[in-house]
Amino acid sequence: MVTIPTEIFRLYFEESNDAILLIDGSNWKLLAANKFAQKLFGLSEDDVSKTTFPQFKRIIKLARRDNTESVFTELTLDTKDFGEVRVDIYAKLIEWDGKQIIVATCRNVADHYFMSEKLVQTDKLVLLGQISASLVHEIRNPLAAINLNLQLMNRAVGDNKELQSYISSALQGVERISKLIDVTLGFSRQSTPQIEEINLNAIVINTVDLMNHLMKKKEISITFDLKKDIPPISADPKHIQQILINLISNSIDAVEGNGKIILKTFLEESAEIKEKFVCISVEDNGVGIPEEDLDKIFNPFFTKKPNGTGLGMAITQKLLYKYNGTIIVSSKPGQGTKIIIKFPFVQD
Repeated sequence: MVTIPTEIFRLYFEESNDAILLIDGSNWKLLAANKFAQKLFGLSEDDVSKTTFPQFKRIIKLARRDNTESVFTELTLDTKDFGEVRVDIYAKLIEWDGKQIIVATCRNVADHYFMSEKLVQTDKLVLLGQISASLVHEIRNPLAAINLNLQLMNRAVGDNKELQSYISSALQGVERISKLIDVTLGFSRQSTPQIEEINLNAIVINTVDLMNHLMKKKEISITFDLKKDIPPISADPKHIQQILINLISNSIDAVEGNGKIILKTFLEESAEIKEKFVCISVEDNGVGIPEEDLDKIFNPFFTKKPNGTGLGMAITQKLLYKYNGTIIVSSKPGQGTKIIIKFPFVQD
């Protein structure tokens, strides 16, 4: 059997991306916590020896009940700075120096739930894309026939203004369905991204230039707060620009008199995990989103705009998933909306 140096175990303990705790099974005192655990529970080096987790009594009870030395469960632990934190715990009971020690590996339940939901949502989007692609191909042929017959009818009615009005309205409906089909096909299409290093500041400015005429039309003021040395991200620039177009378009539609849109880029470091994020935020002073609609805005075809497709935010989410990105939406009716998109920063 190979002898593994103690130093390797120490390095694993200190540098692990999981929170690891050593608990005294007799008094629930915290004996040691690695760097990740200190971040997760808001502990300083001095706090470690002064902290107790009586909730770990449950670990001992479960181990005795099941006659085992290994326990997997969920606990809610009180922390100094973050209040209660729910964690999944894999615990191992060991004997050391005459004491029963609990070695616990902890993972934030919120992070686990988010990743599970993200996987479920991704599967839904893939399935919807497949169904949508099949449906729109079936719709296109009869729609083309309807369009052709309406145009023939329009010629046949001559100068009958009333009938022309009805036919014109029907043709507009056909055109809207046709545009919706194009957007849906774009949503369902699986294309290979052309990855390159992107300067987010440059792509923000370029996107605003493209949409400037829409903002001028509504007399919207635009403010930039772009971090000077923002690190680049690796992505397809067309995808990032499409995300920005979707978000800025929503802001343009949402604002009314004295409309304002603020665009920011910044670097964020997570307090709980060893990871940095390159971020863009789009903030407006528009009408806001009702609380009951916040959990629906990523559902394909959900819209309250008269001429909206309801695919903008679904496409945004789908594109972000390609780059392990996340999106955070905060909004209050009458006060506006702020959307932050985050991309993991991978340092060379």
